Amino acid sequence: MTDTNAGPMVEMGKNLDSYMAAADETAAELLQGDDCLVAALRRHDEYLRCGVWAHVVGSSTVGSILQMNAYMVFLAGVRMALSGHPAAVFPLLRTAMEFASYGLLIERDPVLAEVWTHRHRSEADKKACRKAFTFDQGIVHLKEKAPDVYDLAKLAYEGAIDFGAHPNLKGVASHLSIDENRPGGMTAVTLTTLYGSAHVETVRGLCACLDFGFAIIAMIALATPDLSEDRVKRLIEELQALNDLKKDAVAPYQRPE
Repeated sequence: MTDTNAGPMVEMGKNLDSYMAAADETAAELLQGDDCLVAALRRHDEYLRCGVWAHVVGSSTVGSILQMNAYMVFLAGVRMALSGHPAAVFPLLRTAMEFASYGLLIERDPVLAEVWTHRHRSEADKKACRKAFTFDQGIVHLKEKAPDVYDLAKLAYEGAIDFGAHPNLKGVASHLSIDENRPGGMTAVTLTTLYGSAHVETVRGLCACLDFGFAIIAMIALATPDLSEDRVKRLIEELQALNDLKKDAVAPYQRPE
């Protein structure tokens, strides 16, 4: 609450333990239930852990490490989504995509591994790394090779900025409510952190994980420059099945056109 004369009075949650307990309760409800979004996320995770690597012929240890880290940060985003804390989901998903794009860039040009690992040696090395590594440069070749994946990756990456990866209005406003009609000239400002398992904001976070997860999977799978025709065919079939599963899981939550 804010009093224009007396300054702000802030009321927060009880403590760290209460936050963790509420988050764990929501996650347990979702994991123990039969939610179609969670089922699809489990399939995404299974494919990230096992299936996608059948198509990847790593040319760089550094590139492979970046790809694996993309998966680990993605898992952190899923954990936030399951906890009902959607505002914290998008910064993690965006970072996961950056790791995947950097891994993609190095897999296609292994010489860049040295540029990345030398980043902290000097100011010149830092500038060289910043110039060589951007998200757009990481995915640029997908524009011709896999335009649908390229479009999804661009859309997701920019959308993440709007919804909380940067301190933008959309990332805050959807969790904010303001009541200017409080007694004594007070204004109540409420910023919600955690939502229940069935809340639309929790659903939004889970849906985001599916979209970002699919983009990350495709970016890792397509990192190998010269896939055989058989591998490309099998990969396309597997990605299509995963995308169909994602669409089916999200469909019940979409507004009718």
